[in-house]
Amino acid sequence: MSGFRSQKWDPWLIISQIIAVQALYYFGLGLWLFLIGSTFQQKPTLDYLFSYKILQLSSWNERLLTSVFLLNALTSGFGIVSIVGRYKQCLDFSLTIHFYHFIICWMYNNQHPNIFSWYVIQFLSIVIMTIFSEHFSKKNELRNIPLSSRADL
Repeated sequence: MSGFRSQKWDPWLIISQIIAVQALYYFGLGLWLFLIGSTFQQKPTLDYLFSYKILQLSSWNERLLTSVFLLNALTSGFGIVSIVGRYKQCLDFSLTIHFYHFIICWMYNNQHPNIFSWYVIQFLSIVIMTIFSEHFSKKNELRNIPLSSRADL
């Protein structure tokens, strides 16, 4: 049986896609932090990526950082579309990205995130990333297959 993804279980493909999507997530987050932070003369640190204490929504800077996470959800959704490209796997990869982000934040802070706004932002990011990637993956999968100008019936 040959064809597109004829092999059902390919762990190396899945692992490489997870690594690629996770790297793209952090690259996009770092790029957005650099662009928006340099606009407001803020020096980016790893705390902006991994510290949950920054996402408390009590000041203007923290709200701006929240928008960076939500903008990155769009960027990462595009990454899922381009790297994975399968409609049914968008939610899986969105949850996987945020699961690993949760683990990394836990290790970085030496405790699990205990601020409710961090969980709300991550949930909204999952929703935005999933909807965006599913929409464009479905649109990509449902494109017409081009045929030659003359079809032999």
